[in-house]
Amino acid sequence: MTNNMNGIIGQKTKELFSRPKSDWSTIDQMIYEHTNYFEMPTEKAESMRFLSIKESLNHHYKNSKFYHQLCKEYQFKPEDITSEKDFQKVPLLPDTFFKEYPKENPRAIYDWLKKISTVNLGNYDYKGKDMQGFLRWAEQRLEGLVNHSSGTTGHYSIMFRDKVTFQRFYFAVVTTLLNIPPVLEDKPHYVYPGSPNTFLTIGKWLGEGGKVFPPEQRHFLTEQEISMTIARLLSTGYAKSFKEKLILRGLKNAMVKGEQKLLNLLQELDKKGEQTIIVTPPFQLFSLMLKMKKEGISLSLGESNSVVFTGGGWKIFENKKVPINEFAGVVEETLGISADYYIDIYGMSEMNGLGVSCKGGFKHLHPWIHPMILDDNEGHLDFGEWGRFAFLDPIAHSYPGYIMTGDKVKLLKRCPVCNQKGFVLEGDITRMAGAESKGCANLMRGLMAEELSKIQSD
Repeated sequence: MTNNMNGIIGQKTKELFSRPKSDWSTIDQMIYEHTNYFEMPTEKAESMRFLSIKESLNHHYKNSKFYHQLCKEYQFKPEDITSEKDFQKVPLLPDTFFKEYPKENPRAIYDWLKKISTVNLGNYDYKGKDMQGFLRWAEQRLEGLVNHSSGTTGHYSIMFRDKVTFQRFYFAVVTTLLNIPPVLEDKPHYVYPGSPNTFLTIGKWLGEGGKVFPPEQRHFLTEQEISMTIARLLSTGYAKSFKEKLILRGLKNAMVKGEQKLLNLLQELDKKGEQTIIVTPPFQLFSLMLKMKKEGISLSLGESNSVVFTGGGWKIFENKKVPINEFAGVVEETLGISADYYIDIYGMSEMNGLGVSCKGGFKHLHPWIHPMILDDNEGHLDFGEWGRFAFLDPIAHSYPGYIMTGDKVKLLKRCPVCNQKGFVLEGDITRMAGAESKGCANLMRGLMAEELSKIQSD
């Protein structure tokens, strides 16, 4: 991995997301001093991860009444942790916990949040009634980041990150992605085929992360706000009223037009030889690449050190999923970007870290994440076995980042293909039986299904 943090974009990243050194704990040292995260020596990573999680447990045990009570029920105290093996004792929260607020109105969510949060939210003085306005108020109060899932099941996961969590997470993620291009130009173009004006996780994350690029270098499919209501409408594809049917139809038409707009943009950037960083759900890019193949269009974006990142999974297009190596081949054929610079990302709303694919398709986890694999009875499994993914995340400052997910994974102690350090997940990550279909990449379901099927059948 290269180190591109000394240029204009790297300096902007530091300006936006750095924390005062006087406030650092061990996790901050990991994030801000060792920016080639996947090259950190194993012993150092293990030692710093252990200390980071110990400090994190002490913080939440002392400052979160909710988590303190949960620990008492499990007869657990942070001092019980004397070695990495003891991490199995840490009480975990299911990822569904973040959608267990009593009802969907601002005051009820504030009261719920105040009970579970590790940080002080202050008094409730929001005067409005709508959720979108409340999320803006909460984000300003936290000086951080608020995001929600797509509401596929009818209930959103709502995540509230305070300023500490926000700065740590964004510095780490942006640094990771910026270090992947072989050379990072001073003014690369940043392309995300969605809207940054939303609290929906993928759009919110990519909109905020995109701020390290100059405004004229950021390109989005639309600037239209995607509200919680619209996110749910799109993710379920179910319109409850005639008005919602009209909205859904308009959005489908906009997506089809937007795909052509995206293609025109990429052709223009390719013609000018501009470095381009593309971030997109895989099925959305796949639809575009099929269109390009059908129309005999190919680009040479790799000649300008361009990079493609996909994230969010295939979700409802699981039956159309393309193996990562085959997908990389189509990227090279249509966009002209070599397989070395096509990166698939594994992440989730609740985790302040990523799994970044290598040339073998294995997902390398950030070194501060302590991963665990659980069986159906929440017992711990060994490396090399398939099971439920759980993790301890010491970046989380405003909530306990000790999460049990619904994802089915296989965990390996080291990558069998490349020389990067740390834990890896096998590339084929699915949902556990009975786990809800989740992920804000599901948002495009109603928009893309018809178009993707049409292209593939031609």
